[in-house]
Amino acid sequence: MDLLSPEPGLIFWTIVTFVILLLILRKTAWGPVLRGLEDREKRIKDSLDNADAARQETEKLLEEQKKLLSEARGESQKILENAQKAAETSKQEILQQAKAEAKQTLDAAKEEIELSRDKALKDIRQLTADVAVAVASKLISKSLDAEDHSKLIADSVKEFDRLS
Repeated sequence: MDLLSPEPGLIFWTIVTFVILLLILRKTAWGPVLRGLEDREKRIKDSLDNADAARQETEKLLEEQKKLLSEARGESQKILENAQKAAETSKQEILQQAKAEAKQTLDAAKEEIELSRDKALKDIRQLTADVAVAVASKLISKSLDAEDHSKLIADSVKEFDRLS
């Protein structure tokens, strides 16, 4: 047999066998292979969609994080400014309170000095009056009783106050 020369019976049976094999493969192999390819295509498409959705969600979360970070920075800046204002206010209050206490202490010291001065002047007047009475007593050569003595001292103090 010559392999290069075609025989019509062999061609016929080859075609019949090919068609039968094609029909069998179509029923048994092509359906499952196509379904497998379609399933694989669907899984790939779903994975791509899920990846795209995850990317979009990630971008959305990133934007939200950026917004929250910006808000937190603004809030921390406000807190810092408020703390500085509160510190300045406290400083001013403390200074005012210290000034008020210093003024109060100074006023009390002035009042005490004035009272001491008044007491010293009163003591000087009393002493002056006593000395004057003693000198007058000696000059008159007569001793005064206690009542006359007190009246004379009081009159002398009044006179001294009037003159000063």
